[in-house]
Amino acid sequence: MIRIHHIDKVYPLSQGRSFAALRNVTFQIHEGEILGLVGESGSGKSTLARILLGLLEPTTGEILIDGVPVTGVRPRHTQMVFQDPYSSLNPRMNVETLLAEPTRIHNLPNRVDELLDLVQLPLSCKKRYPHEFSGGQRQRIGIARALALNPKFLICDEPISALDVSIQAQIVNLLQELQQTLHLTILFIAHDLAMVRHLSERVAVLFQGQIVELRHTEELFATPRHPYTQLLLNAAT
Repeated sequence: MIRIHHIDKVYPLSQGRSFAALRNVTFQIHEGEILGLVGESGSGKSTLARILLGLLEPTTGEILIDGVPVTGVRPRHTQMVFQDPYSSLNPRMNVETLLAEPTRIHNLPNRVDELLDLVQLPLSCKKRYPHEFSGGQRQRIGIARALALNPKFLICDEPISALDVSIQAQIVNLLQELQQTLHLTILFIAHDLAMVRHLSERVAVLFQGQIVELRHTEELFATPRHPYTQLLLNAAT
């Protein structure tokens, strides 16, 4: 279980001013759950994702995974699938090198063939480079790389927004299959409310750096309580 306690992230500005990207964010992600996180651009979703991953330090607050504090630490069992499969893969590395690098760094057994099988890509693609693949295939490679260290917790930061509509459902279905097969806990960040509804068991709504609503998916979509949640759902219909 991931527990996020009273996370604030404040950025200093000029002339003694500051900007609060996150304010008193507190919630839990249950083990084996897919939790959707929605909110407009600038609401703090990516900031929260990077704090959970250990890439940013919160100003205040604490994160615990299975009861162990990980605030400000890059935990190996937490990995991210990034938004843009075009920029998140090193163009100078072929697929085999990209997928072998995490295990090589951590002195773990090579899992390249297994990883390609997990994301439903043929072994024949190992010697090819990122530019030789479609956007959906690149995102599959990105997912495979995120799985290389056998994480428990996967953060998916807008993983379908850069893809063609026809491919988005395939990636969402793959994530759902992987969650069930590998017993992953997933934070799924997205603008696409239909995909969030399809994939997530619960949904958290982030507005101006605060969680304003967190409920079971069908309850939230059927009877949104917060005015901002109502606005989001109305804009999507």
